[in-house]
Amino acid sequence: MKTTQTQPDVAVIGLGNMGSALADRLIAKGFTVTVWNRSQARTRPYVDSGIAVAATVAEAVEAAEVIVVCLLDHEATMAMVATDAVAPALKGKTLVELTTMTADKSRTLGAWADAHGIAYLEGQIQDFPETVRDGESTIICSGPTASYEAGRNVFDALSARAFHVSQNLGSAPTLVNAQLAFTYMTYVGILHGAAMCQAAGVSVDTFRDVMLLDYMRSAPFLKDVDDLVRKAQGRNFDESVGATVEVWQASLQSIVGENMQAGLETDHLKTINALMERAREAGHSEHDFAALIDTIKPRN
Repeated sequence: MKTTQTQPDVAVIGLGNMGSALADRLIAKGFTVTVWNRSQARTRPYVDSGIAVAATVAEAVEAAEVIVVCLLDHEATMAMVATDAVAPALKGKTLVELTTMTADKSRTLGAWADAHGIAYLEGQIQDFPETVRDGESTIICSGPTASYEAGRNVFDALSARAFHVSQNLGSAPTLVNAQLAFTYMTYVGILHGAAMCQAAGVSVDTFRDVMLLDYMRSAPFLKDVDDLVRKAQGRNFDESVGATVEVWQASLQSIVGENMQAGLETDHLKTINALMERAREAGHSEHDFAALIDTIKPRN
């Protein structure tokens, strides 16, 4: 096994769509890679290419200095990697968890690793497998700086942008899940707008080109988002109020009415209306939209 800092031997545990992309990228970048997967069908292309395929997780770990885990979920990681059989082989090595998980579950795995003398780093991938395979992905990492430095060359090979955001475990999953919460709402909003246009016989292409792309690229979308987050963080709800919560709610209720007439789904819009109602009840009628953060956070 090589001991150079520049290119550690790597084990990839899990060869699903994302795991295989990680392995393929590392192999393409010249790393010595050992792979393991529960299903042998997933390992066949690697056998045919002369890549080392381990019979067990422990065998894969023994062959590597940095162990990249990308399994279905946290439970799969705990069942297959965080075991008494694997722990001795992991001791003194760097365990990089790239499985999608929540902050508390990552801290659980981190505590297990620390108790067994294993350097642990959590990472969350923001892209699809093909983006990873092309080396254009973004990976958000958190955990001890020493762990990040031990796996840094692996991250540099796997991504175009690797960010070590915090030494506190749980930070990376929280940040990525926060972005996904934004993404879900944004995507549903875009699809809802497209559905409204279709129902009214308005060109969806025009909606995309004029109302979406121009607004996001050239108009004040990014500035609006920046102002919104800044106001929410500083609780500056009465600063430069362009439209009050009361005005926003009146507009939303008009939109709900139009959608109901068209027979479109409005439950998600009614949920936003409920947040606005709560904000007004809390005294935010004349405040900026940012005041809705108080209706999303836990109630006292």
